Amino acid sequence: MRMELQPYSAIAEYLKKEHTILIPVGAAEQYGPHLATGTELKIVEQIARDAGEKNGFAVTPVIPFNYSHMFLDYPGTMSINTKTVENYVSQMAHGLAKQGFRHFLFVNIHAGSLGPLESVSRSLRAKWGCVGGLIDVFSIMRDVAEVTYEIKQLPTGHASEVVTSVALHMAPEMMFMDRAVAPPVLRPFVDSVRTVSSSKVALGASTFQVFSDISDYTPLGMQGDPSAATAEKSKVIYESALNYIAEAATKFSGMILDPKLAAEAAE
Repeated sequence: MRMELQPYSAIAEYLKKEHTILIPVGAAEQYGPHLATGTELKIVEQIARDAGEKNGFAVTPVIPFNYSHMFLDYPGTMSINTKTVENYVSQMAHGLAKQGFRHFLFVNIHAGSLGPLESVSRSLRAKWGCVGGLIDVFSIMRDVAEVTYEIKQLPTGHASEVVTSVALHMAPEMMFMDRAVAPPVLRPFVDSVRTVSSSKVALGASTFQVFSDISDYTPLGMQGDPSAATAEKSKVIYESALNYIAEAATKFSGMILDPKLAAEAAE
């Protein structure tokens, strides 16, 4: 159920039998020279809507802005501070909790919102006894889709093969494939340390954090070659991720964190 398309009376009826809500969280940021800056918004809002439709769960409109400071060198990126993300989402979510929503599943597509969304979830539990959770769209796409990637350099990285494939299927109007080029090898910041992303580098068998900008190590704003992307891959990636998210949402809707409340519900 898309909340913005329903009158309050329909939402009140929903709350008589269900208290789960899906909240898509996106970002408006650069996605290489070949993808529109609204690519993440389109993907996360659509997959949240589709998951909600599968389950009959309420879905809010997408949260459009996020902490994207690592991309600010590229025109069109819109970034806000993490505290602003937390305050904005918190005020909205607490208002919904006051109305009776109790299970808040953030359908998230951007790493910059992880900390703020955890904080909001814990504040909802402390005040209203809510259950808060987060599911990461790109992680699910990487983990559950049985797809063979052609590109060796970070095929699931920023603006690379995975997201480009998904966009080909979902949002062809956001594609500019005539501008797609292979990026150079990601620049290492020091010998023997491999750059992975704007907040991670690899040394030996593990990794550690370095808070760089993407332009520090890949001038085109992308981590892998998008040229092997296909709409056929997209269908598999998207549908696999959608089915997983829908199933996870159903499981989430029945979760009771407090052992005492769980015992009372079982009686």
